Amino acid sequence: MKRTESRKVTPWEGEDNLSATQVFLKKYYETHYADRHRYVENSGESEMINSYIPAKCPFCMSAKFKKSGYAKSGIQRYMCICGKTFLPTTGTIFDDHKISISEWMEYCLNLFRHVSITAGSWNNKNAFTTSRYWLQKLFLTVADIQENIVLSDKIWLDETFYSVRFEDIIFKDNGDKLRGLSQNQICIGVATDKRNTLFLVEGTGKPSQKKTFETFRNHIKPGSTLIHDNEFAHKKLVLELPLKSISYASKDLKKLPDKDNPMNPVNRSHAILKKFLNSHSGFNRDNLQGYLNLFAFVTNPPVDLLEKVELVIKMAFQNPKTLRYRDFFGSNSVNLL
Repeated sequence: MKRTESRKVTPWEGEDNLSATQVFLKKYYETHYADRHRYVENSGESEMINSYIPAKCPFCMSAKFKKSGYAKSGIQRYMCICGKTFLPTTGTIFDDHKISISEWMEYCLNLFRHVSITAGSWNNKNAFTTSRYWLQKLFLTVADIQENIVLSDKIWLDETFYSVRFEDIIFKDNGDKLRGLSQNQICIGVATDKRNTLFLVEGTGKPSQKKTFETFRNHIKPGSTLIHDNEFAHKKLVLELPLKSISYASKDLKKLPDKDNPMNPVNRSHAILKKFLNSHSGFNRDNLQGYLNLFAFVTNPPVDLLEKVELVIKMAFQNPKTLRYRDFFGSNSVNLL
C-alpha cells in the first residue's frame, strides 16, 4: 500500500538557519494544519458522540450491554454480555478515528460544493489517499439515499449520457470509435417532480423500454403525469403504471430558450450533474452510481449544507457501516474512485 506524503510537511523540515520568512511561513502553515486536524480529545465533540446511544453490540448484535466508563477521548464506553467493549463509533465510518469529526465536516462541505477530491485534499491539508478513503466511506453512508424516493404529480423525465474514460473507449477493428449512443456512452436516467430528483444509471448506449421501466418503476407514483421528450423507451413505463403522458418532439425543443423549454426542470439537473461529474472526471465508471447517489444527496432536501452534514452524521450512527483503511487499500475497491 503506497502512502502519499503528509500535507503537514513543509520544504524546511529538519533544516536549521531558516530565514525570517521561512520561519513565519512554516509556523503559519503548521498552525493552520493543526487547526484543521484536531485530535478528538481536543475537539469538544465527545458530548455529541455520546448523544448517540448504540442500538446493539456491533460484535454480537445483542441489546444487552451497559455503560463501562469512558475512553481517554471522553467518549462513552459500553460493555456487552459477550465480553466485548465498544464505543458509539465502533462499527461506523468513524471507527478508530483519531481526528475530529469537524474535519469530516469540512471534507463533506467541500464535496457538497462540487470541489474535487484532489482540490479538497489540498484545502483540508489531507493526503490524497485519505480523501479517496473518505469518499468511499461517504458512498457507503448515502448508498440507499434514493431507494425510498417516490415522485408524484407532475414528473419530468429525460436521459443524459456520460462518456466512459478515455482508456475504456471501445474502438472498431479499423481503429475508429463507436459512434452515437454506443457502449462508450453511459445512460443516466434523471427524473424530478421539483421536490426531489432521481439520478440512476440505466446502462450503456440507447435506453430501452425494459431498462427504463426497471429503473423507475418503484420511484414514480402510479397515475402521475409524465412530461418527457417522446422517447420510445418511456412507453412501457407510461402504460404499466399507468401515467398520463405529455410528450414533446426533441427536434422542436432544441432551439427553445430555457425559460420556454417545457423540459427545463430536468435539463437544468442534467447541466449541474455534468458539472459535478466533470470535477471528478477521472473516476472509474464502475462506481458511477456512487457518485450519482452522492449528487442526489446534495441536490435533494435539506437545502442548507450544514443540515446535510448533520444528516450524514445521523445516518452514520443510526445505520452503521464501516470500512477499514487497510481493507480499502488492499482491495480492488480502491480502483473504483
